[in-house]
Amino acid sequence: MQHPRTVAMAGVLTAGIGMVVLAMTLKIADGTHTVLDTTLSTTTGFLFLLAGAVAHVRRSSNPTGLLIAVAGLALFAEDLQFAQEPVTHTVGLALTAASSPVIAHLVLVFPHGSLRTRGERVLVFTAYAVVFSSAVLGLLVNDDPRNLAAVAASPESEQLVKRLLELVGALIGGGVVVVLLYRWLAGRLPQRRLLSPVVAIAVIGAVSTTVGSALGSGHPVSEPLLDVYRISFCLWPLAFLVGVLRARVGNAEMIRLLLERDGSGLAALVQDDEVWKDSRSIDALNAAAGLVLDNQRLAAELEERLVEVHASRARIVAAADDERRRVERDLHDGAQQRLVSVVLLLRMAERRLGGEVTPAVASLLRSTIDELQATVTELRELARGLRPAILTEAGLIPAVRSLLDRIPLAVDLAAADVPRLSGAVEATAYFVVSEAVTNALKHAQAGEVRVRIGVEEDGLRVEVHDDGTGAADIGGGSGLHGLRDRVRALGGELVVLGDAGSGSTVSAVIPLDG
Repeated sequence: MQHPRTVAMAGVLTAGIGMVVLAMTLKIADGTHTVLDTTLSTTTGFLFLLAGAVAHVRRSSNPTGLLIAVAGLALFAEDLQFAQEPVTHTVGLALTAASSPVIAHLVLVFPHGSLRTRGERVLVFTAYAVVFSSAVLGLLVNDDPRNLAAVAASPESEQLVKRLLELVGALIGGGVVVVLLYRWLAGRLPQRRLLSPVVAIAVIGAVSTTVGSALGSGHPVSEPLLDVYRISFCLWPLAFLVGVLRARVGNAEMIRLLLERDGSGLAALVQDDEVWKDSRSIDALNAAAGLVLDNQRLAAELEERLVEVHASRARIVAAADDERRRVERDLHDGAQQRLVSVVLLLRMAERRLGGEVTPAVASLLRSTIDELQATVTELRELARGLRPAILTEAGLIPAVRSLLDRIPLAVDLAAADVPRLSGAVEATAYFVVSEAVTNALKHAQAGEVRVRIGVEEDGLRVEVHDDGTGAADIGGGSGLHGLRDRVRALGGELVVLGDAGSGSTVSAVIPLDG
């Protein structure tokens, strides 16, 4: 079911279109109107109808659009007084100044659609009451033969009523201009921009009609002032349309600013009553605000999940280190000790048997002891590779020095005073150095290695540079790829840079609280 205001708008537009043709026909047939007057009055009424239709489409809940269209219909209704048919002529006399209070009402409610103060309501009510009562009084004393309502026809009385109507119109116009100027001066910048065209046209029209009415219709300046009034009045609907378009751009700007926020929080949008309320723009703002809220909610959920992922990865690294220490301890206290005991027993057997065994048995016994000793050595190296005891006992720098002392390469170690850090951070930094040095020794054909370790603002920085072939590749399936995952699990990053002829650089930054 259509809104009653929409039905009323359809009726006003239908009647207005019919009145356009009728008004033009009556003015042309009357023969007392210039081409300029007929053209301006017809154009003005049509523009009011058009502006009202546009305003209603833009904001059907705002009565301003309907009031604009009614103003256009009232302008055409005033031309009924030029009809030769008595009934139509009499109705036209009653509506001689029908557009004046409607225009005053329209100017005062633009653009929000309502009268906000008591003074505005009194002004509009007075305009309707005085204008229509004066028109009825003039109808009673009008001596035109076509006037069916004449009771006491008197040319003197009719002239007096016309003069009174002109003065009332001047007072109403002056009051409207005062209210508009007060709004413009007291309003904020967006309100001023919106009202400026309306105020300018209203001031020009009010000044011209006020001066012309004060001088009287017989004064030679009255007719030019009346033309100025007609031209400015014709531009008034255009000024209103400009105000509507400016309000639409303003709403679009608010939507753009809201959508371009950086996620730090929602913008506070204050709806100004002086800004044209566009339902579609407001709906778009609501939708945009909803999108921002959804995005912020999703971003918060994603951040929580990332924090949990980082925490779980750190727990996995810690669990792996704990398991590595357990395996190291089991190897040292279990298999390694048993093998050492076997070696000692075999050496005791070798000394006790002495020359009682054949040379072949003695040689076999010696070979067995050597193999077991080599196995113990390899097992010890394996346990040390899992997690060196010196790393746990003395810290990162002593463990790295111990590692580099066993490397058959020229090594330059630069290490600042690094405090004791968490076990996961120290173990990760140690394994970065170990893997990078091992790659330089086995694959890069390096002759020199430089190791830099230090605590910086962004965390523990470990850098290993070699002068080898520069063929290190983190994506080549080497241990560096696994090390990068381990570093990232602690919230850090590992980067490998290699250039043929200038060697390779393995650089890792590990947060201190990793």
